[in-house]
Amino acid sequence: MLVLLLDGVAFERIEHLWRQGYFRMFHRPARVISVFPTLTDPAYDAFFRCGPTPGYEAGYFDRAANRLTGAFRLYLRGANEKWVRFTDYRIGFFEDAIMYLFPRRTFRSELRRTRRVVDDCLARGRPEVVIYILSTDGLGHMLTCPKIDEMLTELDRWVAHLLDERDGELEIVMLADHGISTTPTKRFRLRRRLRRAGLRTVKRLARPGDVAVPTFGLLDFARVHTYDDATRDQVVEALAGCPQVELVAWRAGERVGLLTDGGQAQIAARQDGDRLVYRYQAVCGDPLGLEGVCPAMQAAGAMDDEGFAGSAAWVARTAEHDFPAAVPRLWDGMCRLSAEQPDVAVSLADGWYTGSGLLSYFVQMQGTHGGLHRRAGETFAMSTSSELPTPIGLEELSLVIRRRHRWQPGERGRVPDRPEKNGD
Repeated sequence: MLVLLLDGVAFERIEHLWRQGYFRMFHRPARVISVFPTLTDPAYDAFFRCGPTPGYEAGYFDRAANRLTGAFRLYLRGANEKWVRFTDYRIGFFEDAIMYLFPRRTFRSELRRTRRVVDDCLARGRPEVVIYILSTDGLGHMLTCPKIDEMLTELDRWVAHLLDERDGELEIVMLADHGISTTPTKRFRLRRRLRRAGLRTVKRLARPGDVAVPTFGLLDFARVHTYDDATRDQVVEALAGCPQVELVAWRAGERVGLLTDGGQAQIAARQDGDRLVYRYQAVCGDPLGLEGVCPAMQAAGAMDDEGFAGSAAWVARTAEHDFPAAVPRLWDGMCRLSAEQPDVAVSLADGWYTGSGLLSYFVQMQGTHGGLHRRAGETFAMSTSSELPTPIGLEELSLVIRRRHRWQPGERGRVPDRPEKNGD
């Protein structure tokens, strides 16, 4: 079996191509709701069940050491990517930056390299091969939708040739970690906004008013670590009503508060047997638009009398909302999936990003990800052997694939990837 992991491919892109007749060696794509934040490491750590991640991304705030990490050093070491131990191929870290300057060239190079890796693994009798293609994320960040579709048709041909040469005997599961927005983005200067509100952006938290803001990738998501609860409340107040921000969430004890233009609410979770269940309680207004959903879930028996429901029920009932499955995703993302548990998390409005000022000088992005919204939260999965359940959460998808395909991911050394001789 081949498990083909893509980075940053939206359900909309694959479904559009499937309807046009591409990827028809697969059954109909399933709508998959990713984790929050919609970033690769928390997503694939959840998929391979090897989390929590040390940080949301390589650049994060280490609360125990009270410092911002050396982002590029950790990234080049792969220190935040525990899930990569389960793959047979991942592009070299030094080539990641080139990917955003030359996304099409890097994508085609990856297709050539991964084909060699797959052939080599199968020739050696490997029953399962796991390939991760990063450059699809570069396509999503840097190209318009028609150009992304054009490049993905090359992946369709790659899969078709692979199956033809094996007389259709190879079983393939293909999925992605998260989706990606499709609107050209402008930079939101988050740290400047916080400083103007009287807060101090620092590397170490030493006194009230201090905040640490990790900046690495160019994302429509940000997080803030604060010295104390009063400073956290100042951050929330500084960002509330900001036109570049569509949702603010914060940790308050064992609960997660959230705020949108539609109002304020709290999310709680508790253990119910071997699973977590989650409750949404509006404080004022209805920030997630769930006023009619919760009574319907209770009436259908999907929610208990105290208002708690499992993640699968929230996915099934809210997969097509602006913030799909927001209730479990927010709580898990801020309290469970990563050792980095920020005091405040921000999901930006469409068309905005925040992150490294240095990187922003080199690229003009056509889209990005990280936020809670459907644009980045909705991705896909499909199999050559059977139709997968839809909609489905990313963690539940992992269990389905393991059960249906008798897949038990094992750690292996990654195949060292080398630059192409022609310079690609």
